[in-house]
Amino acid sequence: MGLNHQFSLTKSPSEIAMEKLLQDLVPCKTRAKRGCATHPRSIAERVRRTRISERMRKLQELVPNMDKQTNTADMLDEAVDYIKFLQKQVQELSENQPKCSCSCKMSASETT
Repeated sequence: MGLNHQFSLTKSPSEIAMEKLLQDLVPCKTRAKRGCATHPRSIAERVRRTRISERMRKLQELVPNMDKQTNTADMLDEAVDYIKFLQKQVQELSENQPKCSCSCKMSASETT
């Protein structure tokens, strides 16, 4: 096997058979198209990001005045502030209910 044999364009039948065998055994590392990841971790990460995006959209629907252009951290801050506001309202309403003299107080006490 001289230098000429290594750089020749023609391949022996055994070389062709060996290349075919290697192609069948070793998967070709071709780059996937954009958005078409093939690695299990990439697929899992895409699923995770999609689930987070869906949950953030649901949160945007629930929290008033949440801008769709707001980043995730700011959206979560707004959601926390809104939940605290709602909790405070519930507490105030619960504290004021015994002072209430309207008919709704009667119906509320009858149901409990």
